[in-house]
Amino acid sequence: MLKLVSKKNGGFLLILVLGLALILAGCNSGSADKAENNADKPKTEEKQEQAVEFPTKKLTIVIPYGSGGGTDQVARMLAGIMKDDFGKPIICVNKTGGGGAVGLQYTADAEPDGHTIVLTTSNISTVKITGNSELTYKDFEPIIGVNFDSPALVVRSDSPWKTAEEFIAYAKENKVSIGTGSPGGLWHVGVIKLQKETEAKFNIVPSTTGGAKASVRLMGGHVDAIAIPPNEAMNGLESGEFRMLATMTPERVEAFPDIPTFKDLGYDVNIRSVRGFLAPKGTPSEIIKILHDKIKKAVEDQRYVDFIQKKASNIFYMNTAEYKKYLDQELKDYTQLIKDAGLAKE
Repeated sequence: MLKLVSKKNGGFLLILVLGLALILAGCNSGSADKAENNADKPKTEEKQEQAVEFPTKKLTIVIPYGSGGGTDQVARMLAGIMKDDFGKPIICVNKTGGGGAVGLQYTADAEPDGHTIVLTTSNISTVKITGNSELTYKDFEPIIGVNFDSPALVVRSDSPWKTAEEFIAYAKENKVSIGTGSPGGLWHVGVIKLQKETEAKFNIVPSTTGGAKASVRLMGGHVDAIAIPPNEAMNGLESGEFRMLATMTPERVEAFPDIPTFKDLGYDVNIRSVRGFLAPKGTPSEIIKILHDKIKKAVEDQRYVDFIQKKASNIFYMNTAEYKKYLDQELKDYTQLIKDAGLAKE
């Protein structure tokens, strides 16, 4: 083909070929420089470019129980601490019923964008086996575990029982009424377990809105005793109108070191309900991370620490992976607990 080119045109063609070669070399050099620049680019800068915009509107914290209860108190305290750091308004809404199932379903049905989350208790592991819902933790995205509570046996201070042993001895011969939390919830299950362990006679009076209502019933003399966490009975305990007899905690409550556990008394009654935040299934992991970090910051705030101690509650932090692992085991354990209590509906 070169033989067809005349001497006259050959010089021009040579210049053209050389020019094209220089252009291509320049392009390749630019591509190489660009690749080299990208390789040297800090990974943190890449992550910033991929970061999601969150939050973009108000955050709704769903509380599956009534106002004044332990979950309500914890949710509102954390919301109050988080509000300045979050950058958008935070509102708490009570969605009660079904042992927490109504609030859980409300959250499960919400848009999975991180702007609606729920503060649940270990009832998330009981609502299905008790027939209140088809939901389990697997229908949500776990975010963080923030605290736990255990119920305590509490009576009025003007009652004839000064100790748990006196109360149990009386209940073996006479039926007594015990107010507690949601039907099928862990406080309810705890009373059933205590009844089986002691062979006492209890008329159990659960409340559809949680433990706070039980405290009001005891205050009004409508029940003989209540089995709810100390923080839900704190007003009566602080005023001297209530007397705590024993707790269902694995160890004695720090704020009440003189009050025995049922384990101390020889009864195998150990009930613990962990509170944690869940988001709707499908919420992006980047948003879960942001929520986790902001809630963790609030949990570590001294105001929250002081609040939990004052309420005789317990801080119990778990990160997202730990909380998910815990929920998986809890679902197995508490499903069996509900079966043992005779409350399973399958």
